[in-house]
Amino acid sequence: MPAKSLKKISLVGMGNIFNAGLGFLFLTAVARTLNLETFGKYALISTLLLTISKIVDFGANSVYVARSITEQNTKLSNTLFTLKVIQFLASVPISLICLKLLNVFDTATSLIFILGILAYTMNYLFYAYFQKAEKYAKMVLLNTIPQLVKGVFAVLFFTSTIIPNFNLAFGVFSLSIFAGIFLYFALPAENKKFELNIAGVAALFKESSPAGISQIVYESWGTFNNAIAKFTKGFGDVGILSLANKISNLFSLVSLSVFAVLLPKNATHKLRGTKYDYKETALIAGGIIVLAVISITGSELFITTIFGEKFSGSVRLLDILILAAAVSAIHTFIENLFFVESKTGYIIAATIVKLSTYGLTALILVPYLSLYGIAWSNLVAAVAGLITAVYFISRFRESPRPEVQPEHRIPSEI
Repeated sequence: MPAKSLKKISLVGMGNIFNAGLGFLFLTAVARTLNLETFGKYALISTLLLTISKIVDFGANSVYVARSITEQNTKLSNTLFTLKVIQFLASVPISLICLKLLNVFDTATSLIFILGILAYTMNYLFYAYFQKAEKYAKMVLLNTIPQLVKGVFAVLFFTSTIIPNFNLAFGVFSLSIFAGIFLYFALPAENKKFELNIAGVAALFKESSPAGISQIVYESWGTFNNAIAKFTKGFGDVGILSLANKISNLFSLVSLSVFAVLLPKNATHKLRGTKYDYKETALIAGGIIVLAVISITGSELFITTIFGEKFSGSVRLLDILILAAAVSAIHTFIENLFFVESKTGYIIAATIVKLSTYGLTALILVPYLSLYGIAWSNLVAAVAGLITAVYFISRFRESPRPEVQPEHRIPSEI
């Protein structure tokens, strides 16, 4: 793997892991200082906020990054901004309806919730601009600054300097995202002027929708596992699957880091008319599998030490799920090529194959293998999704590059 790519991926990866650690610290502080009922309400609302915030993303960021590089279209920045505004406005009534249905609607909570969606809108917009410009340090800081704010409040909660209530805890979780607004001054010059441009919004939304749907399915995957476990065995076995999802988050962070770096890089390859570095992709995929093997090797010691001996009999189950998460991570990061080639329809096709395989395999295996049936269904579905994605990539990997016009040529990397 080229040293430059490895350096960038490492920077983004370490930043994501650091940010996740601060987020976990804040979660722990809130869990220990709020009573059980209040914490349950906090967990429900914060998860809902993250879910609805995906409406503002919905795959548009990746399409923007790929197209703005391959087409050298500066107007796409205003198109993306306009789409974000429309998606934010659409998310407001959806948010209020969800809060009402969950019976947690009140003026303070609703206001914090809507401001939180606005904060994530800004965050996603800045993230796309930094990713397109390959300003990875700024991209990481966009999430690090809010997490540092949460870290400070976590210490204040732990030391009882401040006694949190629901609105304070949820307010810090939501409004801390606004701290990243200071990075406005670090945005590329062409992205500092926010102008509405309705032209092209429909096309951008249409192209990004398959990826957006796939993203929502991916975010809901743990829910599928837990729902099947609950209906087949009861709440007692849901915990082990939730634990596995937490552990597999490591591979999600790795995948996110690789995707963030390879998307603009491969878009630049297409702009230049050069072939993608499939060898680099294969090496990264191999590295993820090696990481999975290491995780599986040390899982028994880690699980029993951190979570206790009661989980020791579930190590084999977790091993299968870790391997499934690793395969899914490879599938996720190679999808950057679909954005570059404007083939986002392949993403939803691969997602349908993966989800259908999961449902069919679970229907066959769960009655006989119980939780292990769920685990094996995850692995089989992950492999099916990866094979489908690789098959689609193979259909255009050898296709000839279009002639690059002189005005679109850019200098080679130094």
